[in-house]
Amino acid sequence: MRAQHDRQIRVFISSTFRDMGAERDYLVKFIFPQLRKLCESRGVIWGEVDLRWGVTDEAAADGKVLPICLEEIRRCQPYFIGLLGERYGWVPESVPMDLIEREPWLKEHITGLKSVTELEILHGVLNNPSLAGHAFFYLRDPAFVESVPRTTRSDFTTEDSASKEKLRLLKQQIRASGFPVRENCANPEELGELVLADLTKVINESFPEGSQPDPLDRETMEHEAFAQSRARVYIGRDEYFQQLDAHACGTDARPLVILGESGSGKSALLANWALRYRASHPGEFLLLHFIGGSPYSSDWAAMLRRIMGEFARRFSIVRDIPEHPDALRATFKNLLHIAAAKARIILVIDALNQLEDRDGAPDLVWLSPVMPENVRLIVSTLPGRALDEINKREWTVLHVQALDPSERLRFITDYLAQYTKALGSARAARIAGAPQSANPLYLRALLEELRLFGEHERLDERITHYLESETIPELYGKILARWESDYGGGGSLVRDSMTLLWAARRGLTETELLQALGKNGEPMPRAQWSPLFLAVGDSLVSRGGLLTFFHDYLREAVRNAYLPTEDHRQSAHLRLADHFASQSAAPAAAHWLARLCAWLGIKNKPSNETPATRRQLDELPWQLAEAGVWPRLLGLFSDLSFFDSLWEASQFDAKSLWARIEKEGLRMVEAYRPMLLHPGRFDSGRVWRISFLLGAAGHTAEALSLRAFLADHFRQTGNRANLAQCLCNQAEALRTRGDLDGSMALNRESEQLCRELADWDSLSTVLGNQALIMETRGDLDGAMELHREEERICRDRGNKDGLQRALGNQALILETRDDLNGAMALHEQEEQTCRELGDWDALGTCLGNQAVILTACGDLDGAMTLHRQEEQICRELGNKDGLQRALGNMALVLKARGDLKGAMALKKQAEQICRELCNKAGLQASIGDQANILSMTGDLAGAMALYAQQEQLCREMGNAEGLAISMFNQAITLAQKMSRPRDALPIAEEAFRIANEHGFVAMVRQFQPFVDHLHLVLGNP
Repeated sequence: MRAQHDRQIRVFISSTFRDMGAERDYLVKFIFPQLRKLCESRGVIWGEVDLRWGVTDEAAADGKVLPICLEEIRRCQPYFIGLLGERYGWVPESVPMDLIEREPWLKEHITGLKSVTELEILHGVLNNPSLAGHAFFYLRDPAFVESVPRTTRSDFTTEDSASKEKLRLLKQQIRASGFPVRENCANPEELGELVLADLTKVINESFPEGSQPDPLDRETMEHEAFAQSRARVYIGRDEYFQQLDAHACGTDARPLVILGESGSGKSALLANWALRYRASHPGEFLLLHFIGGSPYSSDWAAMLRRIMGEFARRFSIVRDIPEHPDALRATFKNLLHIAAAKARIILVIDALNQLEDRDGAPDLVWLSPVMPENVRLIVSTLPGRALDEINKREWTVLHVQALDPSERLRFITDYLAQYTKALGSARAARIAGAPQSANPLYLRALLEELRLFGEHERLDERITHYLESETIPELYGKILARWESDYGGGGSLVRDSMTLLWAARRGLTETELLQALGKNGEPMPRAQWSPLFLAVGDSLVSRGGLLTFFHDYLREAVRNAYLPTEDHRQSAHLRLADHFASQSAAPAAAHWLARLCAWLGIKNKPSNETPATRRQLDELPWQLAEAGVWPRLLGLFSDLSFFDSLWEASQFDAKSLWARIEKEGLRMVEAYRPMLLHPGRFDSGRVWRISFLLGAAGHTAEALSLRAFLADHFRQTGNRANLAQCLCNQAEALRTRGDLDGSMALNRESEQLCRELADWDSLSTVLGNQALIMETRGDLDGAMELHREEERICRDRGNKDGLQRALGNQALILETRDDLNGAMALHEQEEQTCRELGDWDALGTCLGNQAVILTACGDLDGAMTLHRQEEQICRELGNKDGLQRALGNMALVLKARGDLKGAMALKKQAEQICRELCNKAGLQASIGDQANILSMTGDLAGAMALYAQQEQLCREMGNAEGLAISMFNQAITLAQKMSRPRDALPIAEEAFRIANEHGFVAMVRQFQPFVDHLHLVLGNP
């Protein structure tokens, strides 16, 4: 198992089993938790290894105990605790020969005269004097035996006279070694206090307060360790290195993408090349980022912050790194140019396909299509959205080919040579000749299995067994079966541990895994886990202390073997959810808060709220969602303390998980009903946050009630800046409900405050919102004037978020005026800005608007493609208003194709959403479109009834555009389908008048011939 974290303390506890049980239990339950908390405060991972607990008689009989103990000691060095009472301990009958080959010092002990405890102490400490300061011995007071009841006293006394003499000599050797020895420990409590003091001193000396690596250093260590792990056995081609060298040193600024099938060695190629290039170009700046190489490496925002932090450190660039996604993307682009002006930069980003699907990250919206001249970007990926975007950008490609037979033979020789092993030429040729061994990952996994197989005479049979696997998941399936045979012990250890690791979102610490595997509130004995843990080797990887699978192929094999159905998978997620729900937050958090408040001079009001840990925030809500336990997730999100923490950690998680909850029929408004009824009882920051959440999720009425409360609150407290923002939010909610007068009044009040406060960014938003109202009322010239002022402010301020809105809204006005080319040009500018910002909501709207233009131009396939992208975005983000627009526009495409039944179904879905949202603007459009469909199918009475509903809604809202369309469609139906031209004429003339007065050019062109035709039919002069 490969570890990638050097800030780690793993203490090996050596003791005899029967007589030191109380001391070990006290350490585990009372002392080690304190040391773990201290380590966590210093950025150190703590772990203890106690193998006496849980060793089975079968394991002892098979000679498995000593090899495991010695290997765990090696992994724990230099940290060691020896606990000795009056027993010498179990003496194995012999020492396995293969262990002696690895540990030659054991030759003198082959006769089986020493106990495992003594061999542990020799191996862990006495044979290695350099461990001074990190190894401690604690000897119990011999008089303790007198306090033990006679019925059990034999468990605390020396086994026999020979053992007594061996124990005396061992203690004498320990005392003479110079290592710290605490004598005459009277009871577990006294021993525990000594251990606490000794190891606290070790922690303070090794990892003093202030030595904690900052997140940037810690992340860098993870990626450098990941690179080193890939630089062991590697069979590459010189042509790959030459092409990478040429790109790094050349003049072509287009990025280079490494392509190849999964397991083909792309990561190994990048790691080996980068380490070699650094050695030959020590002055150049080369940054490695392996997505999947650390717990948060797949988070695009964390990745950008890391890269920008390295720029700031290397080039002394003083610049705040923002938290908000839009600002983060813009700052990254700027810093990339600033850093490139100082030196050549080589960025290597491995496995783009593993980026988490949030904020458009897989579509590379965070990455500018054009690199600065002095930047060389090298990436790798598998097929998917990232590669689709790369193909659009036409980057240079390097294809990693499968291993040819000669390369496979070299790999076989070099890999086994690490372990002083070799295959005969016939066997090596047989393996190299198998087509599946062309994949390096397959070949490596196969060789690892063969080197562990101890029966040489059955090696050919074993090769046949594994080569029956034609794919890597099939091979891992056989490996899982072998683990079960060797380490299952008749239980379900392999199944349970692999299942839990599969279910984890980011991985599990060893402590978390053992706790989740345990029973009755006790963790699984490490002695049961260690044999498997040590045996899986490179199949697991530790990323920032979190264990996870080395490769997704093993994940797939675990799923196939143990989780074949959705019920199995949900049960696994529920098991982890229960585990994380049972974990209380660190008590240190309350202590830290008290100290901070005291330092700031703030009275620390006691609270019953317990802050959630980062691990709970990462795993608990996600596990509940994956398990489909929606009522429990609803209850968790009803806990405002937990939701506050989640919102601060990840707004994306908060919103996307709520979208999943509501999709299951549970209501957000019920979770926050107490706040809706009595907002004054809650902190204004929480009320603001929940109002924002409710509004974004389409609960407009509830959001409005909270914002009305906030507006009154901010007026009373004199907080004008927050009042301006609150009024703007209220106004926008009223506009979507059709209250244009109320919305305009609030917008103008907000505008006045923004101008007085010189809050230009907020002013641009308010002007844009006013323009939307004017556009709805038909004042296109006034709306265009405000949108252009909005655009000017945004360009002056570098506000790209506001700029994309201004461009998109101007495009809609041009579309209304029948300038489709001009509208599409602005939408394309808007789309580019949205992708640069990663504004997923705005991108969905932009794509939908472009699709509407394509529909008008007759490109129905192109329109439907864009609308489906729009729909997917809206569903993922829980954007109900955007979803009803997407569904409605998809219905129009279906109608144009002649699929009236499909179109009507989509329109009814859109109508239902609009009614839930109280969205009158969307509702009138949906009803009008349904009327059009009924008219086409011949249901003229039904159509006219719906047109009348649409007309009424538009008159209530002052929606001139919708009103003109509704009346024109009524006139068409009366005249052409119901043969009532006289009834149709006044309606058509009113529609024409409205369109003409409001500058709806396209409508005027469409309505004029029809009105003239009606006059001609009726014989009017």
